[in-house]
Amino acid sequence: MRNGVLHSRGIETSSLLATRGFASSSIKLGDDKEKKSLEKKKKADAKIEKKAKEAKVAGEAAAEEAAAEKAAIEKAAKEKAAAEEAAAAEKVAAETLAAEKAATETAAAEKAAAEKAATEKVAAEKAAAEKAAAEKAATEKAAAEKAAAEKATAEKAAVEKAAAEKAAAEKAAVEKAAAEKAAAEKAASEKAAAEKAAAEKVAAEKAAAEKAAAEKAVAQKAATEKAAAEKAAAEKAAAEKAAAEKAAAEKAAAEKAAIEKATAEKAAAEEKAAAEKVAAEKAAAEKAAAEKAAVEKAAVEQAAAEKAAVEKAAAEKAAAEKLATENAAAEKAATEKAALEKAAEEIAIQNMKDPIQELFLISIKGYSSSGGLAEADTATQDELAKELERVAKQFGGEEGEDMTQFPDIKFKDLEVEPINISQ
Repeated sequence: MRNGVLHSRGIETSSLLATRGFASSSIKLGDDKEKKSLEKKKKADAKIEKKAKEAKVAGEAAAEEAAAEKAAIEKAAKEKAAAEEAAAAEKVAAETLAAEKAATETAAAEKAAAEKAATEKVAAEKAAAEKAAAEKAATEKAAAEKAAAEKATAEKAAVEKAAAEKAAAEKAAVEKAAAEKAAAEKAASEKAAAEKAAAEKVAAEKAAAEKAAAEKAVAQKAATEKAAAEKAAAEKAAAEKAAAEKAAAEKAAAEKAAIEKATAEKAAAEEKAAAEKVAAEKAAAEKAAAEKAAVEKAAVEQAAAEKAAVEKAAAEKAAAEKLATENAAAEKAATEKAALEKAAEEIAIQNMKDPIQELFLISIKGYSSSGGLAEADTATQDELAKELERVAKQFGGEEGEDMTQFPDIKFKDLEVEPINISQ
């Protein structure tokens, strides 16, 4: 633009010199011609100066616009660099978060393994304790059977009474154990349901997080593509604007050259035409080079954006697959742990022993080994007879009636007088 302005000023200067020379030579032709020629030349000079000033103002405005566009381009480049730095920081943060999550999951797996080992250790200790208790119970049982055999004669009646009471207690204990077992199974079922609900909740939250991350990635990609498209459009508009301004400047120079052509010779006109042709060719070449550079730059930026998007998608896919594998492993470990806990609980329930039940069984075995009431001595038989007689008197039994047998109850139909409706 500055070269164009200088060129136009040079042409103006040469035109002014030629015009003044022409005016000085025309003085000799006559006063009238001289006046007319001077007035004409003054008008032409004024017109040329006015156009020169306009061209200068236009050149300065174009220079200011070019500087503003350059500042805008530099600002856009700085913003792009800042966005790239922010994206890199987000990527580093995501990788740090993934590493922390992996460490947490590893710690959870190690904790689960430790809990499993502790459970197995407790189960082994419990089995050893139960075995020792069983051996101790067997020893005590043998001693109790020996003592019961020695005292069977003196304690038969008490044993029978205790047997009845113990039977009732045993029944209550069995019912209590069944209730406790049902309660334990219910609690285990509720616990499993709660754990399942918690796992489903975690899976739902995880799916929501992955969906949000995917939406964020899509939004970021769309923003990047939009920024690239806007930048390409801005560069294209700037190139078109520069070309238009250049064409306007060339047009103004051509008009100025046309005014000067009237007073210049044919050779000057031809030289000027040749110069304009060269300038036009140069401008066309510069415009073509600028457009080609803009297209190549846009293509490079688009390829870089696509490459970054592909790499980001691959990283997200790898992270999702890794997370799915880790979740599956955690679920499998939780299922195995629940199965082990349930099996240990069932074994504990099966090996559970009630002390009242144990005493009751010892008493029954002792009674069976003694031969029962059929082989009791005379004193025991007399005591039993007295007890049955007391029960018969207490509950209205007749003398000599066997109170151990269920009574024979007979019902007789009452006689009902016939009703003659016709009477």
